[in-house]
Amino acid sequence: MNPFRDLSRSQQGILAIGAGVFGAALVALLAISDFDLTPIRTLRSVHVGGGGTVISTQYNPFAILAVALIALAVVGAFAWLIARFAPMLASMTFANIGGGSSTVARAGQRIERELSKVLELIRGHISSNDSYAKSLANAQSRLSQLSEGEQVRVIVSLLVAENERMRRDSSELKVKLEESHRQIDTLRSNLIQAEEVVLRDPLTGVGNRRCFDLTMEKAITDSRENGTPLSLVMCDIDHFKRVNDAFGHQVGDEIIKMFSRVIETSVREGDTVIRYGGEEFAVILPRAGQDAAKSIAERIRRQFESKKLTIRETNQKIGQMTASFGVAEYRAGEDTELLVQRADAKLYDAKSGGRNQVSAYGET
Repeated sequence: MNPFRDLSRSQQGILAIGAGVFGAALVALLAISDFDLTPIRTLRSVHVGGGGTVISTQYNPFAILAVALIALAVVGAFAWLIARFAPMLASMTFANIGGGSSTVARAGQRIERELSKVLELIRGHISSNDSYAKSLANAQSRLSQLSEGEQVRVIVSLLVAENERMRRDSSELKVKLEESHRQIDTLRSNLIQAEEVVLRDPLTGVGNRRCFDLTMEKAITDSRENGTPLSLVMCDIDHFKRVNDAFGHQVGDEIIKMFSRVIETSVREGDTVIRYGGEEFAVILPRAGQDAAKSIAERIRRQFESKKLTIRETNQKIGQMTASFGVAEYRAGEDTELLVQRADAKLYDAKSGGRNQVSAYGET
């Protein structure tokens, strides 16, 4: 359980409100109940006449202190429960920013619970095995001391019953473990799907910026450890704003999706296509030097340039679309930011040099 100070403000708020509501409910319950609290709240009462009118009441401080301690204990237990489950409640209530992330978290929590269940089953079976082993040891000890056949028969019957119980427990354990295995496989599949959703651009289906950061980090690590080349291509659709303004954002989105498909069909297996932002894309090319990366970028450029675009509903011609490309190969010791800067600089060169071309780092 997290200490109160380690909880977020939303979680602390849930805890405080829950404890306050419970305390108020407890007081209200005592106030409207028919419980006779006189024996614990008073030390003695003095009555006169037959009507039983109380003319003097002395309160019992020890009894009142005991009631207060009980109330504090109950409220404390309730507060402990709230604090125990506040992170889960807060994540369910307040973590809708980024639904994919909360889905991943929930799937991970469910896998953790299922694994805990499996561990409990295994612990229980180990305990049963210990009990069975003790029964066998006890029977062996007793058998060595018996001489009468009837006593031996009783011990053997007990062993048969114990063995049947062990067989039944093992069978139940197998069924439960198989069910947990199926549950974990399903949850693992759900987790993989949720992670893919988190790392995918919703418009094009290619990787997003988070996917770019994770993939580049791994690609650079592999390049350093294995001594293999790594290249990055940054590409951008030429005059996209002009087309977007002339034909509308829906047509612009369709062009972006078409460009992403052209890139995906032009790269190798193992390469990663990223929508870096707007109409700009990045292509991560592990085990590719600058020349190979430039060749791939040229293939993408030619494929995109060859498209003749027309709006299907109105038969209005958009015309030829082109894209510009900047290529840079990873250098030992540099990080992702520096590699992106160098590829971006060459993309700028391609744009300023007339567009619809590939510019590689080191070329003038």
